[in-house]
Amino acid sequence: MALRILDIRPGACLAALEGELTVYQAAALRGEIERLAREHPVLEIDLAGATDADTAGLQLMLMAKRLAGATVRFVNHSPVVLRLLELSNLARAIGDPLVLLSPRNAAATEEKT
Repeated sequence: MALRILDIRPGACLAALEGELTVYQAAALRGEIERLAREHPVLEIDLAGATDADTAGLQLMLMAKRLAGATVRFVNHSPVVLRLLELSNLARAIGDPLVLLSPRNAAATEEKT
């Protein structure tokens, strides 16, 4: 699990999360997110590559949203992240626009997990 830098522009960075957003990666990811947020006032993290997520991942997302001096946005939420946000009722606290799955796509996603 790591953050891969996709694009850097003056004051902004786009990174992609690849792998799990779980307790096993939370400490390392926290350091990476804090470092990138210090270096770039706007940090966008693409979650399309998140293959698993748990409450430690949610805590990490909430921490990132509260970093002083930075705007952190999460985009392209993977189905597992969307499901976790739905179950925890924390989508509003994260505060980023979500692309919701249709009932048909949601059922297909649940069958895969």
